[in-house]
Amino acid sequence: MINPPKATKAPDIKRKSILDWSVGTVTDYDSRRIVEDALKSSANMVLEQNGVIRPRPSLVEYGPQPNGEILGELFEFKVVSGTTSTFYLISMQSDGEDAYVYYCKGEDTLWTKIASKKYDASAPAHYVQVGNKVLIMNGVDALSYIDLDTTPWDITTFTKLTDPATPSAVATGLSGSGFVVYYAITANSSVGETAASTAASVTIGTDRDEWDSATQYVTVSWTAVTDATGYNVYMGTTTDGDGNPKMYLIKSNIDPTVLSFKDNGSQAVDISRPSPYTNSTEGPKTTRGTVVNGRVWLVGDTDNPYYVWHGGDYGHEIDFSPDGYGGGYTTVASGTKEVPIAVMPFRRGQGDSTVVVLTQGSNGSGRRFQISYSTVEYGGEQRVVWSPTEDSGRDGTDSPDAVVTYNNSLFYPSRDGFKTTGTMPSLQNVLSTRTISTTIRDQIALLKSSAMNKAVGLAYEGKIYWSLPVGATENNRVWVYYPDQKGAWMTSWFLNVKWMTLYNDNGGNTHFLLYCSDGKIYELDRATATSDDGTPFETDLSSGMVQFSKDGRDWARLIQIVFTFLKPKGEIAIEVEAMTEDGAMKYKQTLIPAEGYAAKGWSQVLGKGPRLVAWSTPGDPQESSQEYVDEIVEIDEDIQWFTYSIHTVKSGTDYKISSVVAEHVPIGIKDLS
Repeated sequence: MINPPKATKAPDIKRKSILDWSVGTVTDYDSRRIVEDALKSSANMVLEQNGVIRPRPSLVEYGPQPNGEILGELFEFKVVSGTTSTFYLISMQSDGEDAYVYYCKGEDTLWTKIASKKYDASAPAHYVQVGNKVLIMNGVDALSYIDLDTTPWDITTFTKLTDPATPSAVATGLSGSGFVVYYAITANSSVGETAASTAASVTIGTDRDEWDSATQYVTVSWTAVTDATGYNVYMGTTTDGDGNPKMYLIKSNIDPTVLSFKDNGSQAVDISRPSPYTNSTEGPKTTRGTVVNGRVWLVGDTDNPYYVWHGGDYGHEIDFSPDGYGGGYTTVASGTKEVPIAVMPFRRGQGDSTVVVLTQGSNGSGRRFQISYSTVEYGGEQRVVWSPTEDSGRDGTDSPDAVVTYNNSLFYPSRDGFKTTGTMPSLQNVLSTRTISTTIRDQIALLKSSAMNKAVGLAYEGKIYWSLPVGATENNRVWVYYPDQKGAWMTSWFLNVKWMTLYNDNGGNTHFLLYCSDGKIYELDRATATSDDGTPFETDLSSGMVQFSKDGRDWARLIQIVFTFLKPKGEIAIEVEAMTEDGAMKYKQTLIPAEGYAAKGWSQVLGKGPRLVAWSTPGDPQESSQEYVDEIVEIDEDIQWFTYSIHTVKSGTDYKISSVVAEHVPIGIKDLS
């Protein structure tokens, strides 16, 4: 009798499933150390949904293109008339010899030039809208602005006042010697203050703190300054090491018709306001600014690098003189190597708003300061004093235009990585800083330190974008950080972006605009796939080693790998590298999904040109008709590990990689001796 063969149990097929890539790109770790929900590298990719990977949007020209090179910021401003708001863009455009301010609406065909004022042909410009004015700053030309209430729009500048002549100082009831008092005068304009006059001095026999206010005083007199709106008196009783008087504000905003002041010793000096040595009546020469609670703050004054200027109260927003309306300046880190270069609004853990100043030191270090106000009584007068307080740590930046506010935290690059500063739940009223770029530390080393002042940043829809100089003197990469997705990074987008901004067009749509080195303004758009202004761009993603045990020692019979693509179209190349007993082997194949059409649905933006919102017409080719495609790469080898990559080169290619599933039979440790 012949015994039939015994049935053998089919091997137990296991699945190793990679369902998301929420950790993003991890470039600093060796391939063997990278977790499975991360990528070793990526190019021109984004994270979407709950961790799926997709090619980035394409660049499509937006709005009227500039007449010349845009210097610095591309800025959105708003004009309000009754209940109607109209949005505009403003920029400084240079022809190489001169620069002029231009403005437009996104739906216009041309920019409008304001030809009444020339600006420096190479200085980057920045803007602030406050008090229905758009302030224009470039650090070379004095502050100017456009008054949005006056049409046609023009550039308003300020006329510089003459510095006052030396005043006279005559003592009464103070005969004798032993003490010297110094006095200087400044004149106010509608925007600033002159430099202090040469000091007058008077020798007296009684210390100022001991004067009888009724019988002992010094009368200070001066000559009028043409067009002055008021005068200020500075007083001091000591000198510095070089013999120069150290004087501080004792009386501000004296009526312009009054040309004398009686100091009877009862007025205290405001030690936060030393006598100025430069004339700001033409407007300060600042580079950047912000608005906090309706008050404008400016930094980057090339004449006074340690000054942080603050405008006046409502109705006097661009008055920086000490004329009683709250304007002036605060010195931050004066005389040190820490120079203020960025000023930002910030809300502390208690919910109150404050002003944060970042400084640039040396070797990539810097400091943070918070500026807050207090009411102080000087000689019976109540004065508001703005004072800086240094935060702990040395976390400044070389990149003032790359400082981004998101979810009540600051995000910014520094020499040793990207940082975030905010309040922690356990430290509600203390700002703390942590590094967010540990997983891409090797990429940080490639940033060109000398060009980091050109870096720019923008937060939008849960992502923070930075345009950076990677091994170059100009911005040539865009890195994307996902603060809401485990702090993931996607590097790199191969784009030469000089500025990024958001623009709300007058149809209610938001446009993510990028001004690039080719002199064009683009928006990120998915109306076309993998095509920047008609030129195809490549995309790529690569994994680390996918292993069959934590220690990487186990082997498996890898039957096949199933790549699941959502709504794929175009041509998608897949490559798998597997370590077999005979060494590494590569498996390549290309997915070309069946062509088809699918309606987009309601509220989808259609095509180029006017941004129509409607149900897409039959035959719209922008989405694949296939909801998903499983692409199978057959392996059928004993392997220890595998890696995979997905690459595209042609325009019109799009997909979302939803999962990578390795179907295998476990083997365990193999003896390869």
